[in-house]
Amino acid sequence: MRICAFLLFLFSFSLHADIFSLWPFRGNSSVASAGNSVTDVLEPQNLWREKVEINGRMMEMGVALVDRPLKDAFRLLRSKYPNVPSAANSNSVLFEIPLENGFRRRVFLVGFAGKDTIVQFTMDLPKDFSGKAISWPSELPLPPGASPVTVMRFPARKSVYGTFQSPYPDKQVLSDLTRALRADGWESTGETGSASASGDVFLRGNGSEMMIIGTMPGKNSPSSRGTLYFRRLK
Repeated sequence: MRICAFLLFLFSFSLHADIFSLWPFRGNSSVASAGNSVTDVLEPQNLWREKVEINGRMMEMGVALVDRPLKDAFRLLRSKYPNVPSAANSNSVLFEIPLENGFRRRVFLVGFAGKDTIVQFTMDLPKDFSGKAISWPSELPLPPGASPVTVMRFPARKSVYGTFQSPYPDKQVLSDLTRALRADGWESTGETGSASASGDVFLRGNGSEMMIIGTMPGKNSPSSRGTLYFRRLK
């Protein structure tokens, strides 16, 4: 099965390589604060903000709805910020807007087929942001030969998200992850064995824990990239 859901932007600015799947559970997050002046042109309806720890450094992520088509939102942002880095594909847009305090606001918009309302994620990154040395979380398996890229912890929702790079093909990595999870008591809810599979959802402890895994080809064959999302549901 192909993992669908919200997409989240991370570190490098290559859209096709650095946007990964993230299960859309709101959890117990804080109440949304007042508007973001940088993106007021989109008239976002703020939903919530929450603390996110990225590679050991605490950040804050904002989530909002924008009542306009993705193409319209992209046009408006490009008109207001004609010279800032951006990238886009058929269902997402990514902007990085410099702020007066030296921070960079990462704005990621996600659209859905047949819907005019889109979801906006925002996060302010320090100018010198590089994160600390990555410590791979014990909650997530790391396949043989893989190197951690990003670890994100969401304290309010008792979840952790990790991405990695592997020198091996994506199908092999997916198979390695599946075997490791099953050996650790996880049960698949999908069909990882199908030829088109790029990920799967697993449950453990009578549904008290959830794990979502996904893999994709890397920039250079036969390398691959992978994502994992762990959440305690009870």
